[in-house]
Amino acid sequence: MAVKIARWIMLFCALSAIVAFISSFENVVTASTNQKIVELWRLLGFIVFAGIFTLLAFNPTRYVGIWELVIFHKLAMAVSAFVLIKDNAEGAGFIGLIDGSLAVLIVIAYFLTKGYASWRFSRKRRNGETTQVGNDQT
Repeated sequence: MAVKIARWIMLFCALSAIVAFISSFENVVTASTNQKIVELWRLLGFIVFAGIFTLLAFNPTRYVGIWELVIFHKLAMAVSAFVLIKDNAEGAGFIGLIDGSLAVLIVIAYFLTKGYASWRFSRKRRNGETTQVGNDQT
């Protein structure tokens, strides 16, 4: 049951990244020449995260280090955004709220799926052993 709950959490995160991707098209189109590459980078990043969230939803212990990288990114973005609020950075509060919320959801899914076990399972895979956790066979 825990793995199913985590799967739905991660699919929600993936859906939120897809919504962000779609809503970012206007930013790319209206960006100045100097900002266009930054907006494209953001736009494409949303799709990358949607893909990563989906991979983690269906194979939570298969990818060594991916959970930790995603958690780091979302926490770092939230903290950075909250720090930038004092400088009145445009959108910092919204970004901090969204990435902070995603970080909390991802950490919950990480523990529900025992995503940290991917490190142990990775060693077993290299040694030719197999293990099954929840619906994720490794």
